[in-house]
Amino acid sequence: MAAPAALDAYASLVGRLGLVAITHSSRVGVTASLASEPAIAILEVESGGCSLLRELRDRYADDLPVILVSAERTTSADVVAGLLVGADDYASESMDEEEFLARVRRLLERRHRSAEQASDFERLSSLTDRERQVLALIASGMTQKQVATTLGISIKTVGAHVQNLLVKLGVHSRVEAVALATRVDAAAPAAMSLLSA
Repeated sequence: MAAPAALDAYASLVGRLGLVAITHSSRVGVTASLASEPAIAILEVESGGCSLLRELRDRYADDLPVILVSAERTTSADVVAGLLVGADDYASESMDEEEFLARVRRLLERRHRSAEQASDFERLSSLTDRERQVLALIASGMTQKQVATTLGISIKTVGAHVQNLLVKLGVHSRVEAVALATRVDAAAPAAMSLLSA
């Protein structure tokens, strides 16, 4: 069984990043006692970490990064099993501090990117069909006049659509709006069909 000191040491390392980790070598009351979502969970395999992992996934979905820790179960088969039950990473008790921190940073960056992508997609989804058409045409390189001609509307109307979509997207320029649409497309290419709707 991993020593509680090992879990405490990992939590202390996460603290160096200015974050709080939940660590638990016993699953009793953990999910009930959490008032808000932790930055990361570090769970001991030998003391029910896999069961607690399922509870955390039920409560936080895939947004919460989870690292399983084990002193005894460190073979490739154990690591694979841990990853298959939903862990984001698997660490041995004796892992180097810098390696552990690098893994934590990678998981937190993934979480940040995922939240950013969801926010971008939500903002893009708030546009009307016409605003999406205008943005798609601007993203294809058209000028406001070309957009007006293509859609059969006035330049002034195109300008009104552009102003509305800038406000809804929370950006200050057409370039920023196109960049947001491009990020959404890069994250989920099928989402770009939203623009051409």
